[in-house]
Amino acid sequence: MDDETLLDHFAQLKISEGHLLDDKVITCAKGDQKYVENVPHRLEEDFPEHIIGCKDFPRDKKIVSVTSRNVLKIRKSKNLELEEQIQCDYSATSICSLILGETLESIRIFFGSVVGELIDWQPGKEDKPVMRKGHKGMIFSIVADSKRIFTISDDRTIRMWAISDRGGSFCTAFGHTARPFTICLDPDSQLIYTGGIEQTVYCWKYTDREIKLTRKTSLSAGVIRKITLFNRQTLAISCQNGDILKIHVDSGGVPDWKVLKGGIVNFKVLNCGLVTLNTRDELKIYTNTGMFKLMCRVGNIKHMSSSSESLVAWHEKQLIVVSDILFYECDITPGPAPPLEEQQKVRKPHVFRLKLSMNIITALCWDNLVLIKTVDGSFAVYEYLDADSWQCLKRFTPENPSIMPSCFAKSKNYIYMGTTHGELYYTYLEDHKNDQMELALTKKECYDLFGGKEVTCIYPLKLCKPKFMTLGKTGVWATVAVLREGCPIMYPTKPVIHTFRILNSRTFSAASRIAWPCQFIDRKGNGGIQERLIVGFYGTSMIIWNSTTGLPVYETYCGGGHREWQLEPSEEDPSILDFHFIRDNDLCHQRIDLNSKEYVINTAHASSIVAASGTTEFLATVSLDGHLSISNAQGQLILPIFVGENLLCTDMRTDKDGHSYIIAGGGKSMISIIDFNHSELESHGVFSMRHLTQPDEGRVVAVKTCADEDSGPRFVVSYSSGVLEVLDFSLKSLATLELEDSLGIGAKIDIYDKDKLIVGTSGSYVMTFEMKDEQLKEMGRLKLLDRSGVTSIATSSDAIYVGCDSGHVYKCHVASDSSESTAIKIQSHLSTVVGIVVTRDTVLSISLDCAIVKSVTSSESTLVSSRKPTIIDMPNGMVKMGESKIVVVGDGIQIIDHLI
Repeated sequence: MDDETLLDHFAQLKISEGHLLDDKVITCAKGDQKYVENVPHRLEEDFPEHIIGCKDFPRDKKIVSVTSRNVLKIRKSKNLELEEQIQCDYSATSICSLILGETLESIRIFFGSVVGELIDWQPGKEDKPVMRKGHKGMIFSIVADSKRIFTISDDRTIRMWAISDRGGSFCTAFGHTARPFTICLDPDSQLIYTGGIEQTVYCWKYTDREIKLTRKTSLSAGVIRKITLFNRQTLAISCQNGDILKIHVDSGGVPDWKVLKGGIVNFKVLNCGLVTLNTRDELKIYTNTGMFKLMCRVGNIKHMSSSSESLVAWHEKQLIVVSDILFYECDITPGPAPPLEEQQKVRKPHVFRLKLSMNIITALCWDNLVLIKTVDGSFAVYEYLDADSWQCLKRFTPENPSIMPSCFAKSKNYIYMGTTHGELYYTYLEDHKNDQMELALTKKECYDLFGGKEVTCIYPLKLCKPKFMTLGKTGVWATVAVLREGCPIMYPTKPVIHTFRILNSRTFSAASRIAWPCQFIDRKGNGGIQERLIVGFYGTSMIIWNSTTGLPVYETYCGGGHREWQLEPSEEDPSILDFHFIRDNDLCHQRIDLNSKEYVINTAHASSIVAASGTTEFLATVSLDGHLSISNAQGQLILPIFVGENLLCTDMRTDKDGHSYIIAGGGKSMISIIDFNHSELESHGVFSMRHLTQPDEGRVVAVKTCADEDSGPRFVVSYSSGVLEVLDFSLKSLATLELEDSLGIGAKIDIYDKDKLIVGTSGSYVMTFEMKDEQLKEMGRLKLLDRSGVTSIATSSDAIYVGCDSGHVYKCHVASDSSESTAIKIQSHLSTVVGIVVTRDTVLSISLDCAIVKSVTSSESTLVSSRKPTIIDMPNGMVKMGESKIVVVGDGIQIIDHLI
């Protein structure tokens, strides 16, 4: 391998003549994808293990590479098989390197570190490297002649070092006013060429003792990344904008030839090929992703956008749509063609062309639809089925013709459109009389969701009733339901009324709230559970979040947020995603394996479970980390939801029509109501969530749901201020009552006879109330002899069972006349009672002593008790599920069958 063919540590072979520079090969440091098909052996290191240097040793038939973590790797030349790996004893990250020596025994490596130290390392002779100090900033490049080493740094200086003397630098030159990234050496002429952010080539003359600036040549071609000397007369200069310039040294440094300009500004990876739009306004369609089989080329195209199924490109009045079309292929043999199911199915890119009468401002695509906005401010939605079948579904004009669409989708004959200013519009396709695009939500609701910033995604849900999810640049996502009254076909004279209701809106955890979410992805996670993920960018990384918890699932470095990118599930494995993006005008590819970095926090609570509630089909658990998890009767997770911080209590109820309601509250004075249809939750993860904050009442200590056949579900809440409150389904307050200070606060509450409320207080009182006419009317109270306070409560048809902090369980009867009220101790634990479950003839209680006490009432009305230990070390609650199951929660979940 000739050293002159090596640039930025990559060698390329068999390059076409159009890409050659005086028969020498040029490529860029970050792995130019344009030549990847010509490389017989390819090796990539995952970030942050950058390859910062490599060298061929023909005598040993080895390739040596070094990485940013100061690791030396020795590989076979023929197949790049790793033979040996040596870690340098230096902790700081390195940016550049220089490898000297002709054999592996004489190898000597210089690292340029981020702290400005030049590391001198001889792996075969010493364990520890020598740190040569001098620079005050990170070192960007290292070169050498036979006696000297030259470095350039963030401190804007060039320094000269002796190879033999392992001390500091003996010469320093100043001249750069901004970061210089590259240094090139001409030993025969004793010249140095440097460049960087200033877009200027600096020429220096050096001797044994000094470095002197002789000439500066301004290029204005972008930030200079690399300078390489060819044939002692020519400089090849690569710039950040994708240009490579050729400069003759003798002509005063004037560039005379642009060698390569391969900047890609947009792209789309189809199932059957690749489409790119480059800086020369050319739309190229390849029949493969390797970019070496061109199907067609279209010139004078300046704009392009894409969805997961297709792409649209345009300029002025010309519109081009490229989509995957399914073809059937079979052998050409005499006789009738075989049936379609026996023919081979193949996908090929198909090009649709359309000429409009007005210039196009912008265009978006979704599935087989295209949304176009023209210069007159009007919109049109086109549907294409084949090359000869274009259909305009609807034309419409919004009230504000200056709005710019950012995304759109179709579901159940509705077209939904998001704008760059954070608004959500809709139009109903069957309403042909109305040509307006109307605002789906109020301006306040739109601002609460999108903050006046871009709507990045609209994701329809495949349900009977139209529902869709939205994403915004502010990091908020929501589920929206569409309610429609009236039918234009059956009642053409009556207007159709559309109502949009926000079911729930959520945001990321505090660490990711400045993220930019862009796309939803559905996949089956661990255990076959359907997950909806959110993909977006945060800082220099592409991040995948769980849409129910708002927590990150996967993160990968990609150099920053990108407008043009694509993430698609792999056909081989649903856990693997293909990530494509444009960085510095280059098309980059990564493969993401979700199983390799997937966090377990989205499948379990991150802290101990403090409360639980259950029905026949579902179990709800809450913890101090703010998560509420919904599981099935077998304890398998269905959905984890991030509700808020410091959850303390929860309760659940299921209606006869298969609709469930969950209420949760905690230490942030916030009440959360979650309701869902069973089939929609299990199949699509759809639920509704609303919040109410009562900061004046303190934390929420107990909650309970109850049903009213006339007015629907109601919720009872107890606050640390001693206030009891009854709320309706819309979280409107129906009744409030403040307990006397001597009674304490309502620590535990329960419901019996539909409208009767039982309250156990921290002051060891058991009280009953009637909820009637929007009032809480006290019916009776009982003072327990146990003064340790009520910690759990449950009811049956004939009695109230109360557990106390002392460990005792009482069977109580509360009457309006206190003299008739009774309390009998039926069980005793060694510690606080944290849960009671009651059936017709059985009472079970659990305490912090990790034991369940079961008492059965015999025909003679006597109690027979038994004790069963739990596998939960710190129980915090016990609930009933179904007819014969109980669930114990704490530092885990234990399901016990047939104990009842």
